[in-house]
Amino acid sequence: MVGSTDPPGTAPEIAISDTPADPANSTQPTPTDPPGPARTWSLLREWSRAFVFMLLALILGAAVTIVGVRAVVHQLETTASQVRLESRTAATLAAAVDDHEQLGHQLLSGAPVNREAFVLQQRDISDLFGHAAEVLPEENGMQAALRQARQDWQSALAARGLWGDQVLELNGNHVAETPAFATASKGVRDKLIGIQSSSLEALDRGLVDTGDLEQLLIVARTGLLAVAIGATLYFRRRMVKDLMRPVNSLRRGVHKLQAGDYSHRIDIARRDELGELATAFNGMAAALQDSHATLTHRATHDALTGLANRAALTERLAGSFASGSDLRAQHEGLLFIDIDDFKDVNDSFGHEGGDELLVQLAARLRASVRSHDMVARLGGDEFAVVVLDNDDGTPATGPVAERIYETLIEPFLIGDHPLSASVSIGVAQRSAETADATELLRQADTAMYAVKHGGKARYEVYSREGNQPRRQVRPSLSKQATDNSS
Repeated sequence: MVGSTDPPGTAPEIAISDTPADPANSTQPTPTDPPGPARTWSLLREWSRAFVFMLLALILGAAVTIVGVRAVVHQLETTASQVRLESRTAATLAAAVDDHEQLGHQLLSGAPVNREAFVLQQRDISDLFGHAAEVLPEENGMQAALRQARQDWQSALAARGLWGDQVLELNGNHVAETPAFATASKGVRDKLIGIQSSSLEALDRGLVDTGDLEQLLIVARTGLLAVAIGATLYFRRRMVKDLMRPVNSLRRGVHKLQAGDYSHRIDIARRDELGELATAFNGMAAALQDSHATLTHRATHDALTGLANRAALTERLAGSFASGSDLRAQHEGLLFIDIDDFKDVNDSFGHEGGDELLVQLAARLRASVRSHDMVARLGGDEFAVVVLDNDDGTPATGPVAERIYETLIEPFLIGDHPLSASVSIGVAQRSAETADATELLRQADTAMYAVKHGGKARYEVYSREGNQPRRQVRPSLSKQATDNSS
């Protein structure tokens, strides 16, 4: 089962045991099993008297702590953030005013200054004043101080012909006015510095007195300690009986899963929360078993065609040669199949077209064999078929090869294009002299390459005296692919 789906108050009845579940047992829990019998015992009810005092102390202490601390932290964060913003805004504005003042002194003294840049700087400072007006609050006189500072700044510039387009018409040496201009600019900066000081004063006023909260937290924590000591003595006795043994059973179950025994299940012996935990464990074990089966299938099957892969074929052949195997007493043959001129298909139709041909050919190969034969894709355009002999002991490799060629009569359809394809098949028939699976594979491979060198599009059976051609079939794939593509 994936986990307990019981509503509160229900759980299946169980006896805790480490006996592995029988995979063939139809009563084994599955993810779709219905809820178990109603819960008849509850650890929560059993320990409610001890919990009520503990929970009250925890809730009270947690509530006071959370509310108090969050209130302080929130106020500090809000105030600090606002103060940082206000201070940074005022400082930026003061620095800009100071830089502008220095350029103004140079203009008054007749020094060469880019007057258009001076006017643009004034506009930027005006924008900074506008931004500061959006940031600074009305309280504490900050907005009033900002407006006064802006007015004084503009008046100081205008009085000396430095405001806006006036500066473009300023001529001569006005150095005598620089002291008064410096005094006026200093007044503006002092007002901006005063705004920063007001922000710091607001931070001081925003801090709360945490003394009472600290005392309350001490009392709450002391109470929690007392309750915890009493609860510890109580739960220490109950833990061994009601918790440790079931938990140890779960631990042993986990070890079995780690060792690869995915069929292991825990028998449920309690109708309480621990029983529900055991049910959830069984669900997890079932999910792991399913995942392991899925991964095993992926490891032994080709992702493109769904056929068995080379590893599965090798395991099947090795098993049939193993001592004590039921297949050892039977004779079998191996077909080694290679698509003729497969590279021309990839060149003409692309790799997607080549993959489509492989998928369609795999389907035809499956349709050509019997249920107890095995079709595998070895990789690329190579396939293999393990063919068991007929019940009367006669080889079945020839008829299977004939059926494969019969399925190739009808062209394949790659996209909207028909394509006639041929294959070269090497056949190896197992005999008493065949030492092992590796030799059988080598024999089939040798026969297949003999077909390739002898004209393709046919099959040959390996013999120790030499390969014997058995059938000539349709023209090679290279010519057909060329004809179809043209």
